[in-house]
Amino acid sequence: MRILLTLSLLILSTLSFSQLVNDRLLIDYEMHKSIYLNELGTFTSFKPKIIETNVNPEKPSWVINPAFDAQAGLENEGETPNQFAIGLDVKSKWKKWQFGATYLFNSGEYMNYQERRIIDSRVIPSMNVSRGKNRLEADYISAYLNYRLNSTFDFEAGYGRNFIGDGYRSLLLSDIGNASPYFRINTKIWKIKYSNLFSSHQDIFNNEGSPSSYAKKYTVTHFLDWQATKWLTVGLFESIIWQAKENGYTRGFDVNYLNPVIFYRPVEFSVGSSDNAVVGVNLKAKIKKKYIVYSQLVFDEFLLSEIRADLNQWRNPNEDIQSGWWANKYGLQFGLLTFDLFQIQGLKLRSELNLVRPYTYAHSNPTQSYTNYNQSLAHPLGANFHEWIGIISYNKEKWIARFKYVQARRGISPVGTNFGENLQLSNISREREYENKLTQGIPEFVRYLESSISYVLKKEWNATISLGVILRDEQIDNQKDINSMMFVKIKTNLFNQYFDY
Repeated sequence: MRILLTLSLLILSTLSFSQLVNDRLLIDYEMHKSIYLNELGTFTSFKPKIIETNVNPEKPSWVINPAFDAQAGLENEGETPNQFAIGLDVKSKWKKWQFGATYLFNSGEYMNYQERRIIDSRVIPSMNVSRGKNRLEADYISAYLNYRLNSTFDFEAGYGRNFIGDGYRSLLLSDIGNASPYFRINTKIWKIKYSNLFSSHQDIFNNEGSPSSYAKKYTVTHFLDWQATKWLTVGLFESIIWQAKENGYTRGFDVNYLNPVIFYRPVEFSVGSSDNAVVGVNLKAKIKKKYIVYSQLVFDEFLLSEIRADLNQWRNPNEDIQSGWWANKYGLQFGLLTFDLFQIQGLKLRSELNLVRPYTYAHSNPTQSYTNYNQSLAHPLGANFHEWIGIISYNKEKWIARFKYVQARRGISPVGTNFGENLQLSNISREREYENKLTQGIPEFVRYLESSISYVLKKEWNATISLGVILRDEQIDNQKDINSMMFVKIKTNLFNQYFDY
């Protein structure tokens, strides 16, 4: 019934509005990390921009386009994974207001490793809690309402995802998870961009009940982006996470965190709070316009004396020196992005290294971990890993060729233990105080390769058709699992969905 209703709306909207909309508006689909049209911005929410062409500013302008995602594949074991999603994408602009909403109903059969991850987390990435047995179903919902007061301030309320950084991944705030309600204030003064982000999330870990029994939590985020020079941009990040209910008391949204200017850590100390705090730095350097070097450093907890002990141990190994304190929780990212490589227009290369220490983003109270719907708000691997990503793409006119390789090593906790990769586990259950090392636990090694060639069918819809292949090799301890699939896909590229880990 839901599919029939959506199909009816889709057909009506396409017949009634398509020609009118194309005459009045153009859609700029230069969104964050769109592999088809453009690269990213430092702080991005997921909404295509509406560009006016001969529009009466006194009347609201509307765009209603179909949204779809269909894929058919042939897996190495003879299975035929397939997905089908259909819905609508609506956008409007009137004076200083912009509105957008996207809905897709998704039903599919996934590759073996993808299905295992969905069943384990109970969530289809970027969507919501999975339903069904033979075919896994979920909905994608995204909406926003933006008001631009002037060239300095704009305000946005929505249900969606945000991304902070310049990499393929982000260790600060990422788009890998499901959408959440949020309110954001953007301020631009001189060479400074300042964002306040207020979000609501859900903790569903070990909770098989109805949505009403999920544990709600909130995050409040500051991000200050300063263009220090023509070639260097420095960003400062801070986020606080707390639970809505604590020890039987309904705390709700803490008004102490509404202050839009000061850093939250002093506020947290002043109110005697044990809330989870994550801080970080984002750096970006442009070199000769065609090269971007970027980096992130994130801290959850640390002591300078313990960091020094780790450095001394690294420089001069000594078994008698105590090091590897569990609460030295931090992550690092280094990356390089090049455009028009070898002076070939349209040829881009990205190389990126990410590593995150054990127990980072986790908390003594699991509800206050840096997660939403059993998924990290930062990197999809959680913590206790290192990863290298290489992506090369070439686009010419409506054609895009893309090759991606991901290699990651992570430590996994045996059942009943906690070596630091699972953000949902309490820090109290840690295995030891010292001698904690990166990728400790059962070793997991993953190699992921994806190659595709795509053709842009309709730019106004950001619709493409792609032919590609996926190869994934996973080794846990001495057990090996190989997944491969050839696929053909036709979709409107309105959001990112990640299975490349």
